[in-house]
Amino acid sequence: MRVFTGLVLALCLALPAHAQSDRDARLAVAKEYVAATMEGMDMQDFIRQIWQPMVDQMAQNRQHLTPDQIARIETLFSEELTEPLTEVMHDQDEILADLLTLQELEALRDFYNSEHGHAVMEKMPRLAQIQQPMISRVLQAKMPVMMPKIREITTGETE
Repeated sequence: MRVFTGLVLALCLALPAHAQSDRDARLAVAKEYVAATMEGMDMQDFIRQIWQPMVDQMAQNRQHLTPDQIARIETLFSEELTEPLTEVMHDQDEILADLLTLQELEALRDFYNSEHGHAVMEKMPRLAQIQQPMISRVLQAKMPVMMPKIREITTGETE
């Protein structure tokens, strides 16, 4: 019985150390993956995808903006968002290490370090840019239907 108790105790003591070393390995690979994705990322293009739909919406609502106003909006977004969004992107390594297995992280890292991975990464901002107006249209169409239902859920009031 002493041998069994000793084995159980040794196993219990070893598991946290193994779990930490496994997480350390996942974190190391996650850092490599993040570095690979950030290497070719155009943060200003990413930020442009945030403000451009707003400017486009203003134009659709007949609020004419001059090139100078658009340039000032771009500068504002760039100055305010470049650093914090870069930090958010870099901080995803901890999240990825907690969410994904070592094998999944290695596969992501290897893919994004490959020729095809680089090509995909370069095209992802364009995909987001194309999808953003689609998502905005869906939200514009659905929000008038959803808001009364949200009000009913949150307040108990019906129209």
